[in-house]
Amino acid sequence: MEAKEEERRNVAKEVMEIAWPSIAEQMLVMAVGMISTIFVGRISAAALAAVGLINMVIFFLQAVFSGLSTGVTVVVARLVGEEDIEGVKTATSQSFIMAVFLTLLFILLGYAFDIPIIKTLFGKIEPEVFEFAILYYRIALIGFPFMVIALILGGALRGAGDTKTPMYVTAVVNIINLILNALLVFGVPYKGRYLIPPFGVKGAAFSVTAARIVGGILLPYLIYSGKNQAGIAIRGPFKLDFDMMKRIIKIGVPASLEQLVMQGGFLVVQIIVSTMGTTAIAVYQIGMNANSLAFMPIFGFSIAATALVGRSLGAEEFDMAETYAKVSRNISVVVISVIGVFMFVFSKQLAALYTTDPEVIRVSASILKIFAVVEPFLAIMVVMAGVLRAAGDISYVVITTVVGLWLFRIVLGSFLAKNFGMDIYGIWIGVFTDFIVRSIMYIFRFRAGKWKYIKV
Repeated sequence: MEAKEEERRNVAKEVMEIAWPSIAEQMLVMAVGMISTIFVGRISAAALAAVGLINMVIFFLQAVFSGLSTGVTVVVARLVGEEDIEGVKTATSQSFIMAVFLTLLFILLGYAFDIPIIKTLFGKIEPEVFEFAILYYRIALIGFPFMVIALILGGALRGAGDTKTPMYVTAVVNIINLILNALLVFGVPYKGRYLIPPFGVKGAAFSVTAARIVGGILLPYLIYSGKNQAGIAIRGPFKLDFDMMKRIIKIGVPASLEQLVMQGGFLVVQIIVSTMGTTAIAVYQIGMNANSLAFMPIFGFSIAATALVGRSLGAEEFDMAETYAKVSRNISVVVISVIGVFMFVFSKQLAALYTTDPEVIRVSASILKIFAVVEPFLAIMVVMAGVLRAAGDISYVVITTVVGLWLFRIVLGSFLAKNFGMDIYGIWIGVFTDFIVRSIMYIFRFRAGKWKYIKV
């Protein structure tokens, strides 16, 4: 009994060692994201709504590459378990090649159809919101390839158990974003004049784009030079390895499908909300932004679970894989419950950080209180999804996403909003129901145990 408890303590320690850099990374992202949103929110509700809409489009475009990142994370974790170091280097280099090629294609299409994209998705938004949206979109799209390169190479490092290097790069990126926001959004006044003129929404777009470019250059340098915690050093010219690409794609395509289904669902919800007026859009952006407060530690534990479970399965240590999964899940539930208490108690103060509009604050505060109650389900959902991805059971993750996100978040949420006059409250009830349904589905799948024997 004592030996088993000692093993669990050691597992918990190992989970925390891998999770905490990712948690710190998400804290940086969350903090700077919140501050950036606060800067934009101080311009106007229209500016806040526009930036939120475009960020949703960017996240949707990013979906396919998130799948590729998942593919390389899982493959690298398996290769580490198999002690195939050369395979790790090959997987990393091939993921980089695919990222560069695909992002260039995406950015060309994104610019060619910029106005049709925005009008098709958000045609009913107010003219002022549209003008801000198209301005932000055109500038932010420049940084998109760099963001994706950092995302995918970060996935390779996390699969190798190195969560510190991506954390350091994210710290640099977000500090740059924060400093530039402070300088460019409202300008730098000096003796009745401006040393740097205020650029407003354009300044926010320049800030995030410049920061993403730095991250997209810095991470490849650290991997190519070997200056990373995992010790991955890709020497010499890149060579195509189609067998390794196929292995990554085998995981990446279903993972991309999952992300497309998920981000597509988020986008549909955003489109529905965009028809409810500027106040509803602002409330939704505040709720989703505050969600990052809860998501930041859960993402860290999900990354730890994916890396450790994948490594264990690669070494065919099936019981150990299950132990890593359970410990990661349990710690995340405890941590997010504590966050939920603070979110509930300080809901009004949290909402007031984003806006001075009393109606937006009132509605947002009530939403955040409900959010706080369902946080444990979010923890189970995110960590267990990470476990199943590590096992290669991504088809089931796709199914749960379709059921939870599309059936409950979208269909139920929009039905309550439109047919029962619940408006934005109906949308959020759909969101919370989605969390609960998916977490229950993952629990049943995990207990069945078949996930441990899937070949990757």
